This record gives sequence, structure tokens and C-alpha cells, in this order.
Amino acid sequence: MVGMRSVERSSSLNSEAGRVLRACMDLVEQLVRQSENVKAAEVETTLNVLNKAAAEIQADEASATAVVSALRNAVGRLQALRAEMKGGEVAPR
Repeated sequence: MVGMRSVERSSSLNSEAGRVLRACMDLVEQLVRQSENVKAAEVETTLNVLNKAAAEIQADEASATAVVSALRNAVGRLQALRAEMKGGEVAPR
């Protein structure tokens, strides 16, 4: 959530990008908290959505560095979850 605070301080962020980012971060948090019940397809779908959102925001925003950085951080968390799931281990949260 450090990324979200950084984005909120950004004066150039439009409100739509902020809403998209908040929704993405909330979804990642939910998936990570409930990792023992998450299916691989849910992680893959969410990764695709996050990557698309980051690309769209980066294309639309003049200074979207904080937003894209926060989204990429969320992608990294989901990729770590996916790796845990493939290994058969899910770390306790």
C-alpha cells in the first residue's frame, strides 16, 4: 500500500486512474489474503488485468510513474503467489 500513498500524493493523477489503481490493489490484497482458496486461473486473469491497466495508464498519463510502479509492484506480488501455488506451497499470511 506504500504505492497507493505515493500515488495519492501525485498531483497529476486523474481520478479515473486513481479508481483503477485502488480497485487493482484491493483485488491483489484479497487474493493474497485468501491464497489457500485461490485458483491459478484467478491469478492469471488478475495478472493480465493488472498488466493491461498499467499499460493503459502509462499511455494516458503524462507522469504516471507512481501509478505504474504501484501496479507493477502488485503484479510482482501476484507472480510470487503464482510461484507458491505452482510449488504446492502457500505461505501463511
